[in-house]
Amino acid sequence: MADVLNFKCPCCGAKLTYSGSTEQMTCEYCGVSFSIEQAKAAQEAEAEDAASSSMVWTTKEKLLITDEDGKVKGYRCPSCTAEMVADEKTAATECPYCGNQAIIPESFAGLYEPDYVLPFKVDKESAKAKLNDFVKGKKLLPKSFTANNRIDSITGLYVPFWLYSCKAEGSVTYEAVKRSKREDAAFTYEKSDFYFVKRSGAMNFEKIPVDASTKMDDTVMESLEPYDMSKAVKYDAAYFSGYLADRYDVEEKDAQPRANERVRNTFREKMRAQVSGYDSVEEKKETINLSEAKAEYAMFPVWMMTTKYEDNTYTFGINGQSGRMVGELPIDKGLYWKYFFLGTLIPFVLILLGMLFLGAAGITAKGAAIGLVVSLIIGFAYVSMLKSAMSNVHANKAASRYMMDSSYSKGRAADIFIYSKTEKKPKPKKN
Repeated sequence: MADVLNFKCPCCGAKLTYSGSTEQMTCEYCGVSFSIEQAKAAQEAEAEDAASSSMVWTTKEKLLITDEDGKVKGYRCPSCTAEMVADEKTAATECPYCGNQAIIPESFAGLYEPDYVLPFKVDKESAKAKLNDFVKGKKLLPKSFTANNRIDSITGLYVPFWLYSCKAEGSVTYEAVKRSKREDAAFTYEKSDFYFVKRSGAMNFEKIPVDASTKMDDTVMESLEPYDMSKAVKYDAAYFSGYLADRYDVEEKDAQPRANERVRNTFREKMRAQVSGYDSVEEKKETINLSEAKAEYAMFPVWMMTTKYEDNTYTFGINGQSGRMVGELPIDKGLYWKYFFLGTLIPFVLILLGMLFLGAAGITAKGAAIGLVVSLIIGFAYVSMLKSAMSNVHANKAASRYMMDSSYSKGRAADIFIYSKTEKKPKPKKN
């Protein structure tokens, strides 16, 4: 059973945390920074010194706690020896008693070792500032929510992702229609020309991410995209120091459908963009084949905060690399109707004043009714705008940002006339 990995400051013994801004291990107590290589060397030297001076016969204590069947049920903090609940999927955790954060290297052994790690670039204070900025100016936000939020409990964690790369090629067929009109004294004739349309092509996709943890909301994770994979590094446990992490619990084959959906939707968009000159186009059939397909495993940095308000759970995420903030805020119904009323009343008053001072007939019942309808539309549009600002969480159903533009090639196009259909409609009789 593997030990729990810790990185301690060679100067004071406090924990070291990997800092993305400096790309070094920083002591939270004395502020001294070390490179990853220096921190590892100091740790190895300490272990050697301890081993050479020890004259006590001891057995190696297992820090992972297992049941009688060998299943992981917890781990023992190497700093204060407190026991905590964990499972076989826990890769890094934090002791609630002493705050020690540790990595369980066994969790990333063999099959579970990531191909890539994206180190944190955004620190905790910057993440908290992003969260504060997100709630500012939200007119529909309940005041009690901001008064009771737990912004200090924001957590930095590495989230597991599957990355899918492939070449997609195939075709899409459509039924397309061109319409024309003519008329005589008694009838209007609407002619529809039907066409068989086919478009084909090929494109390559590189590292489409799919959330590999059932604990994370897939839509929130997709809303945090994109990540800059050019900054990815090879797995090293040192990058996890100071953060939490879970290894994947969504098997690669189970994550494939979400990647396939994004590839399929992007392929459809590209093929549809090739079709023009028709009044209506309806997709009939598609054939998409994947080749050179491969899946890789990566850990992405995310700052997370989950809080409850009126029995509902609200999750906020911050891309630990770019600082992109996503989340959904609760809406105060009282404030909603207040701003709807104000958004309706103000334009209605302005319309009435305009009719009174600028209209030749002054204020009329018909004019006031029209003004009220217009004002109601404005009021609804206003609160809809305020409501839309309360959430920026959305599913990424396409993979266009992961398509390599240079790889896109168009295949043969076909536009074949099939048949015509004409509808004859009588003109309304004049009185």
